[in-house]
Amino acid sequence: MWYIERMMSSPFWSRRGVALLALGLPIAACSPGGIGGKSSFSSTGAGSGAGGAHGAGASSGGVGGFTTLSGGGGADGGDAGHASRCDDAGNCTCIAIASIGHEGVWGPCSMDTTSALQSWLNTQSTAKVDNYDTVKPTLTPAFLAQYDVLLLQWMVATGKQNDDGAPWVFSSDEISALKDWVNNGGGLIALNGYQCNGNGCTIYDVTASNQLLSFTDIQFNSDDVLDPQNLPAGANCQDCYCWGGAVPLGAALPNGGASTVGTWDQTTPIGAHMSDVGAYVARSIQSTSATVDCTDGTHKYAVHEQIGKGQVFAYGDEWVTYSGEWFGTTACLNFPYDSGFDPCYQKSAAEVFQIPQFWYNAIKYASSSVTCFTIMSPGIIQ
Repeated sequence: MWYIERMMSSPFWSRRGVALLALGLPIAACSPGGIGGKSSFSSTGAGSGAGGAHGAGASSGGVGGFTTLSGGGGADGGDAGHASRCDDAGNCTCIAIASIGHEGVWGPCSMDTTSALQSWLNTQSTAKVDNYDTVKPTLTPAFLAQYDVLLLQWMVATGKQNDDGAPWVFSSDEISALKDWVNNGGGLIALNGYQCNGNGCTIYDVTASNQLLSFTDIQFNSDDVLDPQNLPAGANCQDCYCWGGAVPLGAALPNGGASTVGTWDQTTPIGAHMSDVGAYVARSIQSTSATVDCTDGTHKYAVHEQIGKGQVFAYGDEWVTYSGEWFGTTACLNFPYDSGFDPCYQKSAAEVFQIPQFWYNAIKYASSSVTCFTIMSPGIIQ
């Protein structure tokens, strides 16, 4: 009941509370075998993504539309020997990404989608994304050779609300092939925290990720951090409902309304130009030599590491994939953000968080900073 209790403490509760309850949006609670509070609202729904059909078994639906790109290098580094990938129709991309695992199924309203990320990359950048979200792909050298970056998501059999299913299991040959691919220049981006806070439910989302990261210095912990119900003493999330309930991870918010946790290191390729992202029931990260990009001094939330010629980045939450966090609008986020009389004035997720910057930094780093990777978005500092 944390979310409702916070709202009731606000003088605007009567107007806000009636509107939200009329939509049938009670707070999610942890029950045996359930989510354990992964979303701020309870309802049904599943996320979905769109990607271009590239590798065998990949789901399709994205739009490419790219012209042929040069693979030449330069003094600014990164592109030496990098060749654009072109399909049979002559559509070429700079970075080919494989998203492996189910997308998130919670987010704002407990029924948000993850289409924003992949549509954004497939239509507004020089990258293209393929989805392997229902059936585990076999990580052979031939499969990996199709891609520059792998995005490791919720690698479980079922991937539904309150039902993870068994974690995917990768063979020693697959892990060896992945290690060789990374050492030769491949990039990994690993997310986590897809379901369960460990209170009456079992955390499955770390298992396959940790298996695939076994040759790195990075492992996800089976814990519950960045949980609005377990904030540090004195912290508050009074206006977090304005952007869907997520805890702001990063610097103090310019318009206030909620405490923030941790800081992004502006000197790292991941933390550069970052202020805040929203997170909800995440996993902390265990590492010794990996560079820390975001921490509160106790928990590490984002780290990166170079492995041979390749790059690995890990972040302990999945709310950066939800469309509502990108656009600041979804079914339950219909507040008058442009009204100076409203407590959510200028506090939409799109105004509070830098989700596009996060993904630009992550993909740029994981792809070894190839200069051909660009995103057509005025809000991103490239």
